[in-house]
Amino acid sequence: MTEDLKQFVAGASPMFDDAAGASREAFQIAAAILSQGSDLAKFASYLGWSLSEVETLAKQGLQFRTSPPPILRALIAGGHTQQVEAYSLFLVQVTRIACLQFAPRDAAALAAASAMAATITRTAPVSNTRLEPEPVPSGPDVAELGKALDDLERLVGLEDAKREVNQQVQLIRIAQLRDKAGLRNPTVSRHLVFVGNPGTGKTTVGRLVGRIYRALGVVADGHLVECDASGLIAGYVGQTAIKTQEQISKALGGILFIDEAYGLTRNQFGIEAVDTLVKGMEDNRDSLVVIAAGYTENMREFIESNPGLESRFPTTIRFADYTPEELVQILLRMSEEGDYALATEAAEPVRAAFAELSQAPDFGNARTVRNVFEAAVREHAWRLREATEPTVEQMRTLTADDVLAAITADRSDPSKSS
Repeated sequence: MTEDLKQFVAGASPMFDDAAGASREAFQIAAAILSQGSDLAKFASYLGWSLSEVETLAKQGLQFRTSPPPILRALIAGGHTQQVEAYSLFLVQVTRIACLQFAPRDAAALAAASAMAATITRTAPVSNTRLEPEPVPSGPDVAELGKALDDLERLVGLEDAKREVNQQVQLIRIAQLRDKAGLRNPTVSRHLVFVGNPGTGKTTVGRLVGRIYRALGVVADGHLVECDASGLIAGYVGQTAIKTQEQISKALGGILFIDEAYGLTRNQFGIEAVDTLVKGMEDNRDSLVVIAAGYTENMREFIESNPGLESRFPTTIRFADYTPEELVQILLRMSEEGDYALATEAAEPVRAAFAELSQAPDFGNARTVRNVFEAAVREHAWRLREATEPTVEQMRTLTADDVLAAITADRSDPSKSS
């Protein structure tokens, strides 16, 4: 087997469906290993890339100490056992060759590189032409960024949230251009606070932020790990830090979304979770974004629970309750997605009913609309119980009576909008 890293990667990466991605992850891992005491300038010269590109590779590869690379994660999720084993072996061989070919003779530096190789390969469950992979995009993935921003814009309402996210995108874009021009940039935290009532789209926008940050190069793959306080807190002394760290590790390369984050301040072990979270945010500044979400009046309680949180969450995005008109729009979209249509004459009485329903203290915004839509579908089916051969139009049309009966049922059962 060849001991030259480029030859090995060029020969082995075509075995996998995403050959370019496999090459990229291989060199991210090699750069991460060699950043622990080796001369990255020498490695950059060997690859024919700039030192800054290789340093970026190393930063991205360092996150694989605690989280499998995206291709490996996808293979595991898809149950491709043989591919998982083959790809794992590929990564193990990359670490071995990188150490053999580039590791320094200095004992301490060699030990650091070897330790890094060991931690990276433990994330795996096990396992030729001129090499010219794209090392790291020098700027945003414009196409993907445009798609994500278009999807954000298509959401009903949420004008304040849309504006804040777009401002965040512009802040990051200009900082990247300044960095490319050799200008200094102040340290700007990418972590966010989402405040608003249930059902106002916080998790949906959180997923879009993951896609946007990935397209901008802020995180590696942009996946969202969602939890609440109970997902971070354990019932015994010393276990909360471990449980919190597990969630942080899952989110590396993406977004850790903590719903009802203020719950961390209302538990005897919550301080331990917050302390671990703050340390994790500091230790993984280049590979982790945290979004803390919850009710407006309670999120200040969370931010003030630890001195380190105030500076790490400089941006608060507010999610307003939907207006009755917007609730009707959401119902229309849900109907369309389910291949139903709301009768034209139903729009105004449904709007009026939503206006009344939204005054309830436990109103769930889009969650309530989802409940209403599903109940309306049941009402519709029951209404057609005696139609032996209903027309396509009958099978598709939700009437005002269908929806109003569903709203009445929801009003009598507050648990549906909780």
